Amino acid sequence: MPQSADGNSARVRRYAVPEGLNPEQRFEHWRVWYGNAVETPMRLERSDSETPASTSPSAINLAGPGFSLIEMNNSPALGFWGPNPDSRDLRLAYFRKAPGLTLDLNGIPEPVPQGSVRFIDTSLGGSFDAPGGFHAQQLNIDRVSLNVSEGELRTLLRLPDLASHPIVGTFVIPALMSWKRPGIDSEATATGEILRSVMATLVGSLLETPVDDEAQRPALSRAVKKYLETSYDNPNLDVAMIAGKFNLSRRSLFYFFETEELRLGERIRALRTRKALELLLQADVKRVTYSEIATLCGFTNIQSMRRAIKEFTGMNVREIHKSEPVVHLALQQLRQRLNLGV
Repeated sequence: MPQSADGNSARVRRYAVPEGLNPEQRFEHWRVWYGNAVETPMRLERSDSETPASTSPSAINLAGPGFSLIEMNNSPALGFWGPNPDSRDLRLAYFRKAPGLTLDLNGIPEPVPQGSVRFIDTSLGGSFDAPGGFHAQQLNIDRVSLNVSEGELRTLLRLPDLASHPIVGTFVIPALMSWKRPGIDSEATATGEILRSVMATLVGSLLETPVDDEAQRPALSRAVKKYLETSYDNPNLDVAMIAGKFNLSRRSLFYFFETEELRLGERIRALRTRKALELLLQADVKRVTYSEIATLCGFTNIQSMRRAIKEFTGMNVREIHKSEPVVHLALQQLRQRLNLGV
């Protein structure tokens, strides 16, 4: 597994086909790069059923301490790799798009449905046939950090498609979809903790083994925060609803947020207040009433909105338009507090 030179940062590598190449040259450039860059040495050949349409393969890789991520849009191709004795990694692949893809990991070619998620074993030789290319993301975690034994690894590798597993939809895919944000290369420690937590939560569920609360905390708090970002405007959103969504007790849910600057209830109010301030600054232009703003933000009534605005800004609602520069500053500070640890 590639490691960053600095334990507090990660290394990002990107690949795109140079401009000005014809289809034959594009594939050759991709083939050479792919064989040298992918963690498992790979040999590419043209797919027998490749369509004449040109393709522009691309890849991005993030390597940090104890983990790596790679996303690629692969050219239509056949891929072959030899046995890889380095089996320290636990590798999970998400095939977002996989038209006609077959994967051979055990001597028997298997079709890979689009959207499938599964563990990948590269300790033995294998191959793939991707006549339409594929768009895939792969997460690699040092399995020593997860305490996954050889026997447990074999169990995981035998599992079929995991796309419908609730933890995959709640934790894994959101983590795989959000890591390319700007500045990710300077957040290696936090990113590694979240990814290990995500994988530990999934593995514990699949193997039916207990997972330490501290191991789950980064993944769960991040997933809950993402859920709140899209659900805060629901006036019925409360601790019971969130606990039910993530199959947790209220006590466990509160525990996962006890070290956060904004506890669970505070975060919900802060999200609603952020939106309320944004709307209040535009209230005269859009001609919306306080009551309408409260409803749009998920507050149950105007009084609860007034209290929240007073809590986070120190101002009354009627003071908003008299002190707009101060409100803009309060809004900026509130956004910063909400973004901490996300």
